[in-house]
Amino acid sequence: MSELAQAKPLRIVFVNRMAAMERGGGETFDLEIARNLAELGCDITFLAGRPVVGRIRLPLRGLRHRLIRSPYFGWFPWDKVKGGWRLRVADFTAFEWRAAQWILRHRADFDIVQLCELPNVVVFCKKGPAAKSLPRFVVRLTAPNYHDPRGGIPLADGLIASGTSVAKLHARGQTRVVDVPNAVDTERFRPHSSAFRKRAGIPLEALLLLYVARFQDFKNHAMLVRAFDQAARARRDLHLALAGSGPLLPRIKEQACGTQTGDRIHFLGEVPFETLPDVYAAADIKVISSDYESFCFAAIEAMASGLPIITTDCGWTPGLIGDTLPPIEQQWVSGDRDPPSGRFSDERDSARIRSVPGGLVTGRNDHESFAAAILALASEPGQRAAIGAWNRQKAVREHGWRSSAERLLCYYRQLVTQ
Repeated sequence: MSELAQAKPLRIVFVNRMAAMERGGGETFDLEIARNLAELGCDITFLAGRPVVGRIRLPLRGLRHRLIRSPYFGWFPWDKVKGGWRLRVADFTAFEWRAAQWILRHRADFDIVQLCELPNVVVFCKKGPAAKSLPRFVVRLTAPNYHDPRGGIPLADGLIASGTSVAKLHARGQTRVVDVPNAVDTERFRPHSSAFRKRAGIPLEALLLLYVARFQDFKNHAMLVRAFDQAARARRDLHLALAGSGPLLPRIKEQACGTQTGDRIHFLGEVPFETLPDVYAAADIKVISSDYESFCFAAIEAMASGLPIITTDCGWTPGLIGDTLPPIEQQWVSGDRDPPSGRFSDERDSARIRSVPGGLVTGRNDHESFAAAILALASEPGQRAAIGAWNRQKAVREHGWRSSAERLLCYYRQLVTQ
């Protein structure tokens, strides 16, 4: 038994607004790291949100949890409507207030409060009249452009992040941030026989592209649909599966219906995490069309599943698949989607492609280059197999959850003894 497992078990509550409703990078991190912390002897509870009207979409089976009712506007395209961010902020603030009241009532039951951002929870707890003998508050920053108008981040006892966010946060003065890398369960995500295509009505002989991402602006599904349409008109065996939900889903469905190849685009909706490994195992190529990614869970899930990857030059993701160029430092929120010059030997659209050990990297928001990359990998089954095998080996070697959980547990123990 390890020294970490022998020590007094820590009592940890993970506070994640969306854990029972969506699966993004923040939710995946919390659920997987919590599972591994439990295996290391920690006592785990989840505190998540549920809509005032309607039902939760993703039950937290097998986890001790409490669900807090609060408004839910996840259906609203806040990142595409002027001023829409205010509705999102109001949505999260209502949850943060109620979560803080629950934590204050149960503060003696926990040693650590692990927050998926939600800095207002720290403010509401530490500046309230009942703020005595509180547990330690640790905030995970999912991106460097976090929203913290009340100043909760400086009040947190600990900060963690991963990917490009760590260096950017350090450069901005957040030197307390500790790197706890994202990871993947390589036993769950692995190459295996899958019946997913039959269930989804996708031809067994199709060459299937897969994108797992929320339908939000920076994921750039619109560019991917344009690229797929161009490539699929050249190859009739190409199909595209889009897994996820989000405010831009109706718009992308409308765009797909207006293409010549829309009947070969499959919208899977929100796929339960337990089902995702079968979806990856049924695919031939993983595609990532984002303008920016601080890490990208979907990339390492695809790597562990033995898939080759086509990705835009979006932050950390190219480095995951062996790119030797440093990540682009520009943030997607700047509004400038064009990468710095010199990252490709030819800067023309349709020519911005570079080969890396784990796949192909293209220019951001460049549907012509992305289409050319799709056709290039589609025509080389032997190359796809070799690239997929390289990705699988790298995922197993470098991206396991246990090491990340042990690192986080050591950090927790430092905080509670201070």
